[in-house]
Amino acid sequence: RLLKSGVKFLEATSLHTDNSIYSCQNEGFLLKCQLAQRNEYSHAKRVGRLRSVVTLIFAIFSIIASGLDFDTLSAISSLFAVGLIVFNKYSDGYISSHKKHAASIQQYIDITLFASAIEGTKSEWGELPNKTDLAKAISEFSGADTSNMRNWYSDYSSLSGEIQVFHCQRENVRWDYDLHKSYIYFQIGILLVAIVAMVVTMFIVNPDFIKLVCILSWLTPLVEYTYSVCKEICESISLLKKIDAFCDQIENKLSEENNVSVKQELIALQYKIRERRENGFLIPDWFYKMRKGKQQKQEDCIAETIVNLSQENGEHR
Repeated sequence: RLLKSGVKFLEATSLHTDNSIYSCQNEGFLLKCQLAQRNEYSHAKRVGRLRSVVTLIFAIFSIIASGLDFDTLSAISSLFAVGLIVFNKYSDGYISSHKKHAASIQQYIDITLFASAIEGTKSEWGELPNKTDLAKAISEFSGADTSNMRNWYSDYSSLSGEIQVFHCQRENVRWDYDLHKSYIYFQIGILLVAIVAMVVTMFIVNPDFIKLVCILSWLTPLVEYTYSVCKEICESISLLKKIDAFCDQIENKLSEENNVSVKQELIALQYKIRERRENGFLIPDWFYKMRKGKQQKQEDCIAETIVNLSQENGEHR
């Protein structure tokens, strides 16, 4: 029945009089796909969260150990440090696998919407997951509430198809960039607090050279983890900046008065977005939810302004 529902969705889409992205994105089948991709990302994020929790526990334990002059606690901290480094390395493969699957599902959603908006074929946009994979991915969400997944993209429905696609793509890039920038500041702040707490505790309780060496060894996994996270975030930010520069090129081309098609550029842009989703850093769900409301209001405001400016310039459907 899931495969049939997918076919029915495709048939309904082809007959739909309103092929705007804002309208079509709330079709039941696509909303279930949104739940499926979120679930895949959540699998990866849970492992990432476990890494963060274990690292935090280690930091707290190390603070306690630095204040107590027990060789046993020092030895446990050292073993904990080695185990944490090993765990962080082996969890990378699991996270990568689920990220790629989630990105492929999101790619299917985007391409279904974008191909419909510009009245093209999905095959033009590259490889997509097959029907069996999609059916399996959404099978556990047959009766799930999809209301939270509605209106994924802001309303650009009054604009032409290619312009709708472009601004929805750029919305993805802009949203990711803002989240990454905020989260890297958060990570650096946590590390600084942990370092200050350990050093201050050492100087208050037992300020000797041996204890300083122990603290430095205990800080190694925490610093290594924070460094790897910040490095991954910076790589994502760097990639997002390059994608944003490519968006500028497309927007400049769209602003020209010769009404030239940018379809191939949009396809290339979508490939870059998928690549970032597959390889980029995953922002934790709790951090995303904390900023979602504010970010969505900002995106809706940006969309409204762009639509108004476009209509003033005569750029409409």
